[in-house]
Amino acid sequence: MKGKNKSKIVMVVSLIFVFLFMSIASYFNSGCGTVSVRNIYYPDSNGNVLRAQLFIPNGVSADKRAPAILNMHGGGDNLECVGNFSSELARRGYVVLSVDEYGSGFSDYVTGNIATGAGGSKENKSKTTAMDGGASTSLKQLLSYDFVDQDNIGLIGHSMGGSYITNAALQYSDHIKAIMPWGSGSFLDLLKKTKSEDYKFSVGYLNGKNDEMIIFSTHLDNTGELMQQDFMKKFFNTDKDIVAGQVYGSFDQKDARVIYTPTTSHIGNLVCSESVSCLLSFFESAMPTGTNMVSTSQIWQFKEGFDLLAILALLCFAVSFGYVLFSGKLFGSLVYEGKTSSVKMNKPLKWVGIILLIAIPMITLYSIGLPLTTIKSNQFFPMDWSNYFVWLTLINAAIILVLFLIWHFAYGKKHGGSLQSYGILNDNVNWKQIVKSAGFAVAIVFAIYVIVNSCYSLFNIDFRFWIFAIKPITTARLAYILGYLLLLLVSFGILNVASVSFAGLSTDDDSKLGVLKQYVIGWLIGAAGFTIIVVIYYMGLKFNHYPPFFYGFGPFPQGHPNSLVFSMKLITIVPQFTFASILNTAFYRKTKNVYVGSFVAALLLAMIAVTGNAFTY
Repeated sequence: MKGKNKSKIVMVVSLIFVFLFMSIASYFNSGCGTVSVRNIYYPDSNGNVLRAQLFIPNGVSADKRAPAILNMHGGGDNLECVGNFSSELARRGYVVLSVDEYGSGFSDYVTGNIATGAGGSKENKSKTTAMDGGASTSLKQLLSYDFVDQDNIGLIGHSMGGSYITNAALQYSDHIKAIMPWGSGSFLDLLKKTKSEDYKFSVGYLNGKNDEMIIFSTHLDNTGELMQQDFMKKFFNTDKDIVAGQVYGSFDQKDARVIYTPTTSHIGNLVCSESVSCLLSFFESAMPTGTNMVSTSQIWQFKEGFDLLAILALLCFAVSFGYVLFSGKLFGSLVYEGKTSSVKMNKPLKWVGIILLIAIPMITLYSIGLPLTTIKSNQFFPMDWSNYFVWLTLINAAIILVLFLIWHFAYGKKHGGSLQSYGILNDNVNWKQIVKSAGFAVAIVFAIYVIVNSCYSLFNIDFRFWIFAIKPITTARLAYILGYLLLLLVSFGILNVASVSFAGLSTDDDSKLGVLKQYVIGWLIGAAGFTIIVVIYYMGLKFNHYPPFFYGFGPFPQGHPNSLVFSMKLITIVPQFTFASILNTAFYRKTKNVYVGSFVAALLLAMIAVTGNAFTY
């Protein structure tokens, strides 16, 4: 009873903190109450609905119009990824329309009209839209507001979003005063194909010193060499190397050209105060609001911090809620308090198993991951980057299964290996209990997403840190979960068996040190390999200004862009697997079998997979 009451207290307290931290994060997202943030939906000419967030500074009205900025995220992302820029612009007096591009977030998806490819269905020409991810439609939406100053319109776009806003700006140049693509290699490609005189507006550009996607798109040894390129000097109307931060042309004449070089990487731009400062300085010069707020005065970091605290509180809630369910009548029978057998393993052999499980994802990430990117998405697996990582997880699990079987027959079977010691079977496991384990997983994940969706409805923000996010689920996206769920169920079933036996997870005692070791081992197996890659990757970028693991493949022998994207996507994968490993270990400790943890981890990651990535088939 004491343990039950403790779990209930932790559950209630963590739930309170979830809503408290999210409300504080929302407060900073709204510029400390100086900006209203609304979710809006509007159709394009073919009836496809785009979703956006509209940031309106307090005091703006039809009688007091404000300059406005359209904000487009990068390919495969969503509007919350660039939310820090939206909130900082809005608190300085700009109306901001931040858009979920076609196929991303809550915007409609039309076959072939994808956020990662600039749209246009080859199969159905009647449903094609402007090849700008929805930027043109969104620009017209922005111009329709009577509180927007029609003579002061700006556009910003990250990565692929940089080419989207440029296409839209060139099409509606009479309305545009300034644009700023940032970290956009596709924008640089556009510059080579267009004339400087076509840009009848000021142009700023963020060229991060460590931006690996710029290195890919330009084939330069470092991004600093971009300032020496002839096509850039021609665009800047100079015959000398471009100087970072220097204004070429005139803001008054709408022909200013400025390039900034913040010390950051491609996705580092999203959480870089220097990048935010450069963008703010550019627009304060191009279309000032008169707020006189210095560009270095930024509060988005507090929003990120409280978002992170909310994620941690959500994790605490999920574990404690599970323990409360275990203490109740419905799921109490899942708890196993009997003795469990274990394989007798010496420490060196145990660590060999752990190191193998850490190393396998590291070895396969690029060697198998890159070939996987040649497989096209389809109606059952409609999201490229969800596909690649789920398929890769399944392949890793298959490799581990082969190694496990070899180990079992060579060693484990002779030293106590059995269905019980592997967490597959004990006195408490039967088909009814397995079904009940699935029901338990549904209850846990359902509770998590009730909270996630409720917070989004209340505060207009998701659970996010940098590019990792637990986003609200919609019925449209939930329909695609089955394929991902089935593959993840198989994968986590195998990984859990290996964790329990091959890595010796079940051999640790119930002392505080033993419990800590179980959680550490669970994390090492689930996330350590990818974490090592992330550390090496970003340390290499920081010190060499050139990306490690930039492997050639197929049509890109000098370096495939997806090798870079794999490295960047690990920023989302590491926290996902960390979250899952903690839940997995917590529930294994109660049930002493692999089923509950496998079901919870698979269902949670399948939900994250279908909510956080863009449609691409």
